[in-house]
Amino acid sequence: MMDISGVKLRPAEAATLRLRGIYEKFGYRKFRMGRFEEYSLYAANADFLKGDKVISFTDLDGRLLAMKPDVTLSIIKNSKATMENGEKFYYIENVYREDKESNNFREVSQMGLESIGNVDDYGVTEVLALAARSLAEISDNYILEISNMEFVTELLGSMNLGYEDYVHMLTLIRQKNAPGIYKVGSQIGLKDSQIDVLKEIPTLYGSVDETIKRARKLVVNTPMADALDSLRDVCGGLAAFGMTEKVQIDLSIVNDIDYYNGIIFRGFIEGLPSNVLSGGQYDRAMKIFGRKVGAVGFALYLDEISRMETHKDEYDIDVLLLYEESDSPGDIAAVVTKLREQGLSVRAENNIPGELKYRKLMKVKEGEDNA
Repeated sequence: MMDISGVKLRPAEAATLRLRGIYEKFGYRKFRMGRFEEYSLYAANADFLKGDKVISFTDLDGRLLAMKPDVTLSIIKNSKATMENGEKFYYIENVYREDKESNNFREVSQMGLESIGNVDDYGVTEVLALAARSLAEISDNYILEISNMEFVTELLGSMNLGYEDYVHMLTLIRQKNAPGIYKVGSQIGLKDSQIDVLKEIPTLYGSVDETIKRARKLVVNTPMADALDSLRDVCGGLAAFGMTEKVQIDLSIVNDIDYYNGIIFRGFIEGLPSNVLSGGQYDRAMKIFGRKVGAVGFALYLDEISRMETHKDEYDIDVLLLYEESDSPGDIAAVVTKLREQGLSVRAENNIPGELKYRKLMKVKEGEDNA
């Protein structure tokens, strides 16, 4: 836990404070949004949300509103960015999403950033570096996995698949399901050589240089080669930021093709079962909103980080200060102040709380003599 002015913070809280300063030093400004949005924004983009369940209600003026299940869509809607005048935001927000396990809605805390405008390879590199830095602020034991989804989509595009087969194959690749790839590929009439290439995609995971080298052997067209070149360049930029030690390539990572493009990524912390960070380029989402600009960003799931096992102090408090009815508020406050000036944490009570663990028990009169 981080200690700020005597206040002990949990990992997510401490990371939030540190990361705000880091993001602002890179020119990102805080994005503030209301708790509610027009329901139509989410209803029209359910695929982006990975679900169609949203808490909605009718406002007093008759509008159908929703408690926001996503921040990125609101930023897209409200950003004024152009190719000439880009915008960079970071946010700390709560969103409201369906919990698949409990089948109830829950409030989810997340932090993230978005860069919108003329996003080039450096812009993507900067966001990747901040993603890696975000993970490093939480734990030394993290992995940032990076892909360029154009490598896979261009490969599938060269095979002239129907839309349903195309999407099905993307899902199998995302699942690293080599037997399923073979089965479906055979059923839809792909050549053995094409199936063999597709089966290799889930194995393209590992260090940057080695994985890109292996992937180049599978290139069948110029766009695939360009995708690898872009991946190589942004990872080279990460090296200049000193953030490549815990970076891996995984070319089986593919997001929704209607919204995402190019570089995508996700971050993991040792000891947590699922990714705590996800992001990527979403130029296609901007086009859906009629915006001819690039965009890249990520979200850090603070609720997941809060599940980390944290060090439990042997004691809740240094001193439990007991006072009696005859002790004046001024006398009690004077003893509390003296103890705190010694760097001790103090809790003043008129009885002993049953569950409280304390290092030392004192009474007000004792404190006056010993504090």
